[in-house]
Amino acid sequence: MKNLLALVVMVFCVMNLSAQDATKAETLNLFLDGTVTFNAEDINQHEPLISLRKLAASNADKIIQLTHENIVKSIQEMKDFSHAIIIVGKHTIVKITDVEDCQQSGAWGACMPKATGYVQKQGQLIAHDNYINFIIGVPDSQERTLYLFE
Repeated sequence: MKNLLALVVMVFCVMNLSAQDATKAETLNLFLDGTVTFNAEDINQHEPLISLRKLAASNADKIIQLTHENIVKSIQEMKDFSHAIIIVGKHTIVKITDVEDCQQSGAWGACMPKATGYVQKQGQLIAHDNYINFIIGVPDSQERTLYLFE
C-alpha cells in the first residue's frame, strides 16, 4: 500500500511539473510574439532562457553585450529596430516596450527605457513591468545581451 501511495504521489508530481513547464513555454511564446517564434518542444523546460538565448541569437539582426560603458549607445541603437529584448544570464528576459519612456539610472548612467519581462526564481517565471534597470539589475559581471530585431 505504501508503494502504491508513493507511486501515485510521484506520478502526480511529474505531471504537475510538466504542466508548469508547458505553461512557461506558452507564457514565453506569448511574451515574445512577433519577436522570436518557437515551438514549445524547442525549449529546455527547466531553463527556458538558455533555449531562448540560442533562438534569439540565430534570429537577431544585431547582438550587443551590454555594459556600463556602451549602454547609452545601445539604447540609441534600439530606436532603429522594431523589437529589442535583453537576456540576463539564464534567469531574466526583458522586452523593451517604450524607448522614449525612460527613467534616469545613476548606476547605469543612462535613461533606461520601459520594459516588461520575466525573472525565473525557484523554477517560476515572475512577471515584471518597469524600467529596465529595475529588471536587469546594476552593472556587474553578469552577462547581459541585447538582441535587436527589424
